[in-house]
Amino acid sequence: MKENEFPLLRVTNIEWDKDHEELDKLPKNLELRWDSKEWDTKEVSNWLSIKFDWVFDSLTIDQVGTWEAGGCSCCAGGCSCC
Repeated sequence: MKENEFPLLRVTNIEWDKDHEELDKLPKNLELRWDSKEWDTKEVSNWLSIKFDWVFDSLTIDQVGTWEAGGCSCCAGGCSCC
């Protein structure tokens, strides 16, 4: 992996705890640009629970590619603003 290249993760089959009032608004699948070269299931799971402020029963995580951070320092994924 290049210095400015990071994992692209596909999180699928997310089974959220059923006690959430707006369960239908929580994602079942998503792609995530991980901002560290290394990742593990525990880290991604913790991030997901914090991001959506809810717990889940199970999920599947696969690295499906990489993404490249651009030369722009104003946002993690780079942009055309510079």
